[in-house]
Amino acid sequence: MLDRLSVFQRKLINWLGFLVVIGIGFMLIQPPKSTSNRGGLTQPPTSPPVSHEQNSGSYEGQIEQRLVQILSQIAGVGDVEVFVTLERSSKIVIAESITEEIREGEMRQTKSPITLRADGGSYEVPVILEEYEPQLRGVLIVASGAEHPQTRYQILQAVQTVLQLPMYKIEVLAKAN
Repeated sequence: MLDRLSVFQRKLINWLGFLVVIGIGFMLIQPPKSTSNRGGLTQPPTSPPVSHEQNSGSYEGQIEQRLVQILSQIAGVGDVEVFVTLERSSKIVIAESITEEIREGEMRQTKSPITLRADGGSYEVPVILEEYEPQLRGVLIVASGAEHPQTRYQILQAVQTVLQLPMYKIEVLAKAN
């Protein structure tokens, strides 16, 4: 196949191959950057790990507080209370190594997380396969001005736009005087 190419084309292919090899060599020699989050690795924990229940509770609280702040600024809404429920909390799936041992007719499986050494081996970091965000189940809004249909519709549209929820997952009720 190379016999059909002219001398110039052969030299060009040789130079391109040489440049590719040099480029790969530079990529292998360059040290990894310690500040980047590569290959599903997480940064070392600076504080003790927080359980998912506490984390999801703060997520619900943050959503509720932001909605109260935003909805109370809409004309005619008045005093607002918000209640948010979650379908599921945040979840992290960590890569695991499963080893099977057979002793005296018994089969035993052992699971251990797969970890990588970071920063020259000073600490180990688990490999994260997937990370799921909390998913909202529904929102209940109780507002003083919700007895007016136009205001109720504005509240519904605002919440639907902000949270990307379908209308059937949002309920707006008038607050008792």
